[in-house]
Amino acid sequence: MNHPHPERTPLERTVREEWGRLTALLLAQFRRLDLVEDALADAVARAADRWRPEVDGTPDNPAAWLLTTARRRIIDQLRSEAVAARRQPLLVVDARLHHQPVRAEVGDEVTDDLLRLVLMCTHPAITPDAASALALRLVLGVSTHDIARLFLVPEPTMAARLTRAKKKIIAAAIPFAVPDLSALSDRMAVLARTAYLAFTAGYAPGSGQDLLRVELAGEAIRLITVVREHRPDEPVLIALLALMQIQHSRRDARLDSEGELVLLADQDRTRWHRTEVDAALDLLAHPRLTGPIDLTTASYALQARIAAEHALAPTAADTRWDRIVAGYDQLLRLAPNPGAALARAVAIAEADGPDAGLAALDTVELPGSHRPAAVRAELLARLDRHSEALAAYDEAIRLCDNAVEEAHLEQRRQGSLACRS
Repeated sequence: MNHPHPERTPLERTVREEWGRLTALLLAQFRRLDLVEDALADAVARAADRWRPEVDGTPDNPAAWLLTTARRRIIDQLRSEAVAARRQPLLVVDARLHHQPVRAEVGDEVTDDLLRLVLMCTHPAITPDAASALALRLVLGVSTHDIARLFLVPEPTMAARLTRAKKKIIAAAIPFAVPDLSALSDRMAVLARTAYLAFTAGYAPGSGQDLLRVELAGEAIRLITVVREHRPDEPVLIALLALMQIQHSRRDARLDSEGELVLLADQDRTRWHRTEVDAALDLLAHPRLTGPIDLTTASYALQARIAAEHALAPTAADTRWDRIVAGYDQLLRLAPNPGAALARAVAIAEADGPDAGLAALDTVELPGSHRPAAVRAELLARLDRHSEALAAYDEAIRLCDNAVEEAHLEQRRQGSLACRS
């Protein structure tokens, strides 16, 4: 079994925390996605070799080291291209025209680097799914494995989609610079979905050593906050920000002092960030959400209102599970998806008992995910069907790629094993 909290190396921390910013800085200077990605990968490979104690050790400023090394690699590549181009004069003229960046109008330029890069990835020339996936991988550093999980596709399928999207950007010479803020209108839906998926990847990582990636979830919230500065009354942004703020408000209570998972019912609610909850509730009362809204906005708003039921309950015992079940029923009518169906089964188990929850769980199909098996194991254990629960726990542990969740499942399995004995 994985250990929940191995110490990360300086290189791992830097790549995790700085990848998006480094990508944005290099793209802002060179505007060549193909060169930037290759150069950063090469810089990380060199760091893995050079930052060892017996070689150079960790530099004082790891992010600056990676940036400088990547920048030198790009400059070397550009010089090589220039030498080759001098041998083919007509081709170099064509190449320079091909890569001429589009400049923004003064006063209308998007100045936030993260937003600029996400907008580049969500260019209309790229399909919405590929655009979101590319932004998650390139800008926010989400692994291909976790992106595939978010999109409910096999990892090789997602890897192929990412490759095609990158080739599309290079072939079409899609510029990093955004013409002006009017680009937000055409790309709003994809941008919102990208932020939602990024938040989900931070709130519930599918793999790795952490139960949550606070900085990733926080960056998704910041992205939507920045966009709202330009479009304050955009309904989809209002609903999505409300959803993310309510969920994010519980971040400090989801792990105990030993780094172990704390279930929602057992969380210390005094550690929830009430100012964020109140801000989200104010957003849900926004006039733009009280009238007719599109399907995507309605979906985010419903999820936020479901989450608000937990935030409004003084204790776990006071939770109105009947309202939560009704919320999921409505959500599934609007936008059927297996994640919501699984959450509904959990809510039904709380409202009507574990037998009812198991019946609802029978209709959930979420291939490759450990969560249905984990829920099944918990409900079977509540019914004292411990032999069946052990089999379900074994399945969940086999499928789980997240160290903290795996440790929790193993602990619950041991409890069920003791009860059976």
